[in-house]
Amino acid sequence: MKRFTKLAVAVASACALNSLSVATVTAQETAVSSAVAPLQKTLADVEYRLPSQVAPTFQRIHLNIDPDNPAYTGTTTIDVTVKKTTNKIGFYQQDLTVSSARLVSGDTTIPLSVSIGDYDMNWGEARSEIAPGNYQLEISFEGKVNTSSDGMYLSRFEDTNYIFTQFEDMHARKAFPSFDEPNFKIPYQMTISSPAHQEIVGNTPVEKTTVENGIKTVVFEKTKPMPTYLIAYTVGPFDSTEITGLSVPGKIYVPKGYADKTKFVVKHTPEILASLEDFFGIKYPYKKMDFVAVPNFTHGAMENVGLITYRDSLLLLEDNPSVTERSRPLNVIAHELAHQWFGNLVTMAWWDDLWLNEAFASWAASHTMKTLYPELNYADRIVQERAFTADASPTVKPVKKIVKSQPDVMDGLGLNYSKGESILQMIESLIGTEKFREGVQNYMNTHAWGNTVADDLWSALDNVSDFNLSAMMKAYLEQPGYPLIHISKEGKITQSRFHLAGATVEDKTWAIPLKLTYQSKGKILNEVVFIDKETMVLPKIAEADWVFPNDNATGYFRWSVEPSQLNALLDNIDVLNKREKKNLLYNYQALLNADEIGVDSVMKLLNTLAKDDDPAVIRAAVGVLEEFDYLVNERNKDAYAALLNQNYMPLLTSLTLTQAEKDSADVIRLRNQLYELLGTYANNQALVEQSVDLANQYISDTTSVPSGIAGTAIEIATKNSKDGEQSKWFNAIVDAYKKAQLPNVKSTLMYSMHFEDKATVFKMLDLALTDDITPANTMYMVVRVARNLDDQTLLYQWLDKNYEALINKMPDYHVSRMPEFVSTTCSSDNLELANDFYGKISNKYQGMSRGVEIMQDESKQCMRLKTAFQDDFDRFLNSQ
Repeated sequence: MKRFTKLAVAVASACALNSLSVATVTAQETAVSSAVAPLQKTLADVEYRLPSQVAPTFQRIHLNIDPDNPAYTGTTTIDVTVKKTTNKIGFYQQDLTVSSARLVSGDTTIPLSVSIGDYDMNWGEARSEIAPGNYQLEISFEGKVNTSSDGMYLSRFEDTNYIFTQFEDMHARKAFPSFDEPNFKIPYQMTISSPAHQEIVGNTPVEKTTVENGIKTVVFEKTKPMPTYLIAYTVGPFDSTEITGLSVPGKIYVPKGYADKTKFVVKHTPEILASLEDFFGIKYPYKKMDFVAVPNFTHGAMENVGLITYRDSLLLLEDNPSVTERSRPLNVIAHELAHQWFGNLVTMAWWDDLWLNEAFASWAASHTMKTLYPELNYADRIVQERAFTADASPTVKPVKKIVKSQPDVMDGLGLNYSKGESILQMIESLIGTEKFREGVQNYMNTHAWGNTVADDLWSALDNVSDFNLSAMMKAYLEQPGYPLIHISKEGKITQSRFHLAGATVEDKTWAIPLKLTYQSKGKILNEVVFIDKETMVLPKIAEADWVFPNDNATGYFRWSVEPSQLNALLDNIDVLNKREKKNLLYNYQALLNADEIGVDSVMKLLNTLAKDDDPAVIRAAVGVLEEFDYLVNERNKDAYAALLNQNYMPLLTSLTLTQAEKDSADVIRLRNQLYELLGTYANNQALVEQSVDLANQYISDTTSVPSGIAGTAIEIATKNSKDGEQSKWFNAIVDAYKKAQLPNVKSTLMYSMHFEDKATVFKMLDLALTDDITPANTMYMVVRVARNLDDQTLLYQWLDKNYEALINKMPDYHVSRMPEFVSTTCSSDNLELANDFYGKISNKYQGMSRGVEIMQDESKQCMRLKTAFQDDFDRFLNSQ
């Protein structure tokens, strides 16, 4: 379980059969374009979706936008087919003013009176019945560009205004009226008028440009069939760099003056795209592939057709970033490009199957990273560890769940990626990569340009497998949680739902593939067993010396074996690969959190693996030790510091705080993690002094220290600053932040500060409301402060006075999740402060009540664990 004393990295900031022939693609595209109704296999008409009696087939949109003017106007014409007599036409819009709406069919015009209904649906009502037939729905509207980084929004960067878009999941309706559901997959044609000096970019190549009276009007080519959430455009004084070597034209658009910061991305993007084209057996399906660096972006990136948007930190880089600094940009680029097939070419029919998009894009990105960049060690990542904590919560919802509104989509969003990818990796490990690829290619070819539901994917994979994959996937994705497997010395295998100590959950049963490795009579054997009942007996393993039930650590479950078998396994630990060693440690840490074993059992494993020869395994041990930080307190901190100085400081000393060219990614990551742990808890004055020097060095010259070291150095230096020095540090860091150009440098400076005195805490929080911090990053500063404070009284004093300004600045996604990001704690006093604060405001903001529920559950769980294990942890420290 990730504890709550540090700013999580995710918050400080989530391939060769024959390709389709041109004739086949064109035929499928034409069929979809002429469709007049959503897929029959989707949900029947429900109150939170538009009725199926009216369906769009094509939409034209014309927007009049000036980045220097918050107001804009627009018109749209939507070709619709009315299948059944009705007196009203539904469409989506949010926060727009509709000035006129009418239906046109030939010489007939039907005025519509527009009213606003539930779920952002608007209803254009006619005075008489509307007969079945083909019509054009014409709407004129006006609105204001928002600043919160969703919908169509303004981003001010270096005194210049830019317009960007973020329409996933339900935000296109904030920019223009539309049938804003993924199942309405139709072509669009966008026209944008803006002052002539602005650069205007859209999903497709430009068809025509005209300039009249200082206004430039750009008409873009008609798109291929796509959902509204993939529409994108941007307006501003951009610079651009060409991406050469792609199968289609491509450019990177950046804020003015930053084109020279894109060389790394230009170099590697062509090989990533080529690898994905090879895997899917289908060429990139669109006419162009542009990237945009966005200075104010809620998420990491967005896979818009032909115009992929990224946080600027992912595209604006040094020419040759370090091994660890290049990992995330390359992975995100691979993820977004994989979406051009998973999600764009083939789209989920409704948001309850969002995992179809995200899980496969994550899996394909990992596959690409392992193929192209083995030095980054993606093969060693155990993806399910990112999912297990959230998926153990009693309040967790299934990956595939009922979705009615935007907060419903965001609820548990991370599991769409991590749990979804984990399940796909488990399937791949069962049937083999080539069979998996064959199933994926069949799925893509069958459903290209259309929409799908989960059953379509399960069918495609079942057809290439000897296993009943459908039953397995349904159990994992349509119910919450995951199993705990107990293997007794009699060979009895029992499954139950894993839960953390003291939690109450509804029990479930899964179809679980156990890939067993065991030693019996001197031989190491392997076997795959499916467990689909609560208990079964496998006599073979009753005679085993040891059992490891998770070959290559691909299973999505926790497990336990008899102590004697575990001891025998530890005596033969080198039969396990590094993934399996890490899984063994993480698994027994989880068993501790479930109150199945004691602290000593985990420490025995930890001490064994901390002596391993592989830095990735040692780092896992260090990470598990760091997970005990919620048990460190005033009474035991000296004993904990002594343990760290005795057992782990020598390792950091041998690694040094200097990053060498020859250092592998695993060595760099181990150094960074050791430094963070020791700098925070070892109370080592020499390390503090070294950190002060490194922090000052980085502030003076941000190229002089690697960012992973620099961030920790700043944290240690500022945390240990003496009274009267805090203001000096704060001013120096903010000044360096304002001078820095690269966004990653800015983040390292701004979100590493650790102050606890009232004056500087309030300065940090006040800074979050200024233009120096973008709306998309506003909450990260608040989270940083929250993680710094053991006693969060100062945080809530500030929030009580400033929450309205804070919430008005943040994107909707952050508003709904603010409680779980900012306020999850392991302190009953802090939880009481949080409950008092959100009790006054949570009902005012859509989705926030769910965030409060998650925050309360995670906080109470941490406190339950603290009660359960504090004495054991203290005894362990005293025994050292």
